[in-house]
Amino acid sequence: MWIRKSNPQQKSADTVGQLYPVWIRFVPGAEGCFDNMKIPGMVIANYRFINYIDEFDLERAEFLLIEEENRKKFENFLSERKIPFSAHAPVFIPETHPDRTGLLSCIVDADGERREKSIDMMLVTLKEAARLGAEYVVVHAQRPENFGGENTAGFDQKQALDSAKRSCEVLSSKSIEYSVPVYIENLFRNRSFYSPESFNNLLESFPEMGFCLDVGHLAVDSRELDFPFDEFVDAVLPSIKAIHLQNANPDYDNGMNRPWKIPVHPSQRKEDGWCDIEGLLGKVLKYNPDCTVNFESRTNVPEERRMLIEGIEWIKELIPSILDEVMLH
Repeated sequence: MWIRKSNPQQKSADTVGQLYPVWIRFVPGAEGCFDNMKIPGMVIANYRFINYIDEFDLERAEFLLIEEENRKKFENFLSERKIPFSAHAPVFIPETHPDRTGLLSCIVDADGERREKSIDMMLVTLKEAARLGAEYVVVHAQRPENFGGENTAGFDQKQALDSAKRSCEVLSSKSIEYSVPVYIENLFRNRSFYSPESFNNLLESFPEMGFCLDVGHLAVDSRELDFPFDEFVDAVLPSIKAIHLQNANPDYDNGMNRPWKIPVHPSQRKEDGWCDIEGLLGKVLKYNPDCTVNFESRTNVPEERRMLIEGIEWIKELIPSILDEVMLH
């Protein structure tokens, strides 16, 4: 059974003495014995959105693109709140990078010089993550060709896999040195690297690394590159260590603003073109109950405010119910 309990140890960066609820596991017959669960969190890009953690009553986060001028405030927040968190490359906006912010930096890149600069930036994030106490680091796999630049002629799936392996040789070595795992996130819209075979080949070569499943990105690729969403998930299931949670539907009326980042909601049905979020979480968490779940839906569409809040509350209730079943079996 899972219950919520106030945690007086958790404090906001600006307020002292507030109580924040956390999910904990109660073991019948072992009163007084609790352990923390992998409670859902949110991907936070830029320090100005750090208030979402309290606004949506969350107890973990994944941070990226923190501005240099806010570094001290960010580090103070981590020190005071002591919430579990992960780091997404780049955790701090780099001074220089071919992609300006470095968000499109990937381990697969036809431009060798740009790939090396991206790996250098990822190593900086890995080192910072170790210093700050992050649980793991997330890096992107492939560049979207539609806005990240098309692959050069001849850059095929074999060359893309070779590019990924060269990148992971460096990342894996430092990951082991810093004792911080690295998870590879599927981006989208790149025909040189998208199949479960490519991801599995890579991850089998580096078993110390893991896979971060981005639901919205996979939904886009499964439609545009014509492969079954569920078969991809089944194929990479043993490697899934983290999930970026959102939904996608090409027929959704308000889908033009990043249509792969629509908030999840219990009303969304697979037969209407949505991803089956409940089925997905059930499958992944039953295989790996320690998988981390972070919301990464858009939050800036006023018409979706109610959907966003209801969806977050739904997932907060759904995850404990799934893990309850795991414990019973």
